Amino acid sequence: MEQMQNEMKELMRKHNSEERKKRNHRISTRGAHIEKLLPDTIGLSDGRFFTFLEKTVANDFGKKILVTLKAEQEKEDDRNAKAQAEGGGDSPAEASTVAMARGSNEPTLKSAAPKPGSGETYTPKPAQTVVSPIGADGGRTGDGGATQGA
Repeated sequence: MEQMQNEMKELMRKHNSEERKKRNHRISTRGAHIEKLLPDTIGLSDGRFFTFLEKTVANDFGKKILVTLKAEQEKEDDRNAKAQAEGGGDSPAEASTVAMARGSNEPTLKSAAPKPGSGETYTPKPAQTVVSPIGADGGRTGDGGATQGA
């Protein structure tokens, strides 16, 4: 009985370790991608960086986009699971292709980066200009540029 409990503890430790490694990798790659897209964020303090994220991403518009992307991801995951169950060990990309060939015309997100060995090169999109919510005199604005009360 004690041996089985020790085996369970060891399995839990391994599982937790794998989950921690996955999370650390996800955080690292996503943070690196933000720095790649927005290099000016590198010099910000943590507080200012978090404020930037809250004002640009964690707002109603960002949340609507996230809901849409999550729904697309769930549909793609369902298609992949169904294709793997029907066809055996197809890769997710092959499963998605199979689902599309079967008449599913729902859009899926494609990575901006080309697949290795595809011969494609990655050309980043030009950055978009963003109007600062801070007016020229340092006051907050409500219309994307003009100082309030002026």
